[in-house]
Amino acid sequence: MPKLHILPSDISCDVEKGTNLLEALRAAGIFLDAPCGGNGRCGKCTVTADGQEVLACQTIVENDMQVLIPDGKGLYVMQSGIDTDIQMDPVRPGPLLAIDIGTTSVVCFLLDGTDGRELATSSSLNPQTAFGADVISRIRAAMSDQLDQERDLIRQELTRLITDVCSKTDTDPAGIGVVSVVGNPAMQQLFLGIMPDNLAAIPFAPVLTEMKTVPCRDILPVCENALLLVVPDISGYVGADTLGCVLSTKMYESDELTLMVDIGTNGEMVLGNRDRMIACSTAAGPALEGANIRFGMRGTDGAIDHVKLEDGEIRCTVIGGGTATGICGSGLIDAVAVSLDANLINKRGRIASEDEIEGQRFIPLRDGIYLTQDDIRQVQLAKGAICAGVRLMAGQLGKSVTDISRVLLAGAFGSFMDPDSACTIGLLPEELRGRITAVGNAAGSGAKLLARDRSEMKLAQDLKEKIEFLELASLKQFSGTFAKSMNFP
Repeated sequence: MPKLHILPSDISCDVEKGTNLLEALRAAGIFLDAPCGGNGRCGKCTVTADGQEVLACQTIVENDMQVLIPDGKGLYVMQSGIDTDIQMDPVRPGPLLAIDIGTTSVVCFLLDGTDGRELATSSSLNPQTAFGADVISRIRAAMSDQLDQERDLIRQELTRLITDVCSKTDTDPAGIGVVSVVGNPAMQQLFLGIMPDNLAAIPFAPVLTEMKTVPCRDILPVCENALLLVVPDISGYVGADTLGCVLSTKMYESDELTLMVDIGTNGEMVLGNRDRMIACSTAAGPALEGANIRFGMRGTDGAIDHVKLEDGEIRCTVIGGGTATGICGSGLIDAVAVSLDANLINKRGRIASEDEIEGQRFIPLRDGIYLTQDDIRQVQLAKGAICAGVRLMAGQLGKSVTDISRVLLAGAFGSFMDPDSACTIGLLPEELRGRITAVGNAAGSGAKLLARDRSEMKLAQDLKEKIEFLELASLKQFSGTFAKSMNFP
């Protein structure tokens, strides 16, 4: 039986001959980032095996092997959100925890149980990215007998984050009174250990439909005396995180027609006002988070995060300075917008230059990083889905896009994305230019509200019942609207 020696952690283990290296590393407790789900497309699971750089997901262990895992780089996670007047009436006394389980990242907030002040924050990459960047990959993994692994991974990570925020403030985790958790339906079900097969087939009905409290000790034993708030999902693909955004933005109180957009691997959107609200989810895909892009990466050191056209030349800024190693979502949107302004691509997304690299037309950016024709197509698919969703939701309300008074961009991507670039490429309709505001981690802010004040729990349930879900694919005009939205303005 071959022996695997893993550095720098100095782990040695026996491996069945013929085992996939990515799977062998998982079995040893090493979970590499694999946003493509181990299909060999993203290149993110690169390791050094016996002195050669290889993709772990495409490597078979046949003999003894020494594997060097590269040093990880920090992911920037959006922690700040919306400041609101604090009302305190928690369902149980003691310090409070508010947690946002995102598909990409996880954030944990520790709050004072008396006045609701934020005492400490800790965040990390969601370790379930080892099973794929998108929720579909993780649902498939769970349905392929890996639910327990995914459940244990996220619970272990949350335990680590909870321990971290408590240690920063000399807080005893056993004294925590309330733990409020939001996330999309898949992330919530994986965290709770509920098989997400309901999200894999029509009608994609949500399992978590009621706001309730359960003892935390069986799920997060570190908080042995706390109550865990289970926040309901709006639909199978619009979850408690979106409900948290609605709560914290208070768009339900406004007379103005407001659009809230949280762009990630899925684009969750809510459009409406105090009279009526409608929600939808668009399959934006993981391109805007770096997957399926030739040099795509998350927002870490080395990522091109913004691109400008100055004196006819493309200029890029890089997170952390220095040499660019890839491009993240905000940089990708800028790069496409700049390419349009410079007439480097046409309305249909075709690159004008006939120069090719690796058999594709390309647009050079910086330090050997470039956009390919396939990259442009991936952006068109993502932005077409989001823009079509906005237009169809407005139509469903009997409104036009021009009737939307304000747009609230939630999440890290929305906070770093240049709104003008988004309108230039048609990710958001051109009519919305000048009406867009970033609101940060609005989902996390919603989780804080729920932890602090029990009245927000009833409000969350009422909003869940009020918000109508629109299944875009069921609309006869969806295909045509999506196809038109893929073109650039």
